[in-house]
Amino acid sequence: MQKLLFFLAFTVSLVSCWDFRKPIHYRQGKVWGYKPLYTTDSSILRPQVMGPQSVKFPGKIYAKGTLLFQNDLGYGIHVIDNTNPAQASRIGFIKLSGNSEMSIKGNFLYANSFTDLVVIDISNWQNSTEVKRIRNAFNQGNMYTFIPLPEHKVYYECYSSGRLQVGWVRDSVYQNCYYP
Repeated sequence: MQKLLFFLAFTVSLVSCWDFRKPIHYRQGKVWGYKPLYTTDSSILRPQVMGPQSVKFPGKIYAKGTLLFQNDLGYGIHVIDNTNPAQASRIGFIKLSGNSEMSIKGNFLYANSFTDLVVIDISNWQNSTEVKRIRNAFNQGNMYTFIPLPEHKVYYECYSSGRLQVGWVRDSVYQNCYYP
């Protein structure tokens, strides 16, 4: 009887360590997925006014006068001439790496650049200038990527804190992070 009780206690202790929420194939081998591309070049943090760019990951839109500002998740903010709404056209782009949120009040655009809060004077958008940057205003203890994955239903290499991500590359990755 003692042996039976010991065997049952031992079996229960083993089963209690098993995490039933994770699929059995978790951490098995590598599959095709995406690895983040990182940089140590902090110059990518400076906002830069450029010519019109194609939209990759459209986000929020704000109106200011006859202009529309639309963020492109991870990359920056499109400037659109909306003088004639039937023929609105992109006229410029404010490159702001790691951008995912923005708001406008008066002549100032408030946006994130990775974990920083950036204030940009857009009174003359062609000569937009960074007025203020509050470092780590959105830091929640680890660096979150603001560049969306190129597709859904793929595995990817999990993010590494403290590094600036500039894109994704298709490569073999372990099956530990999944984008539904």
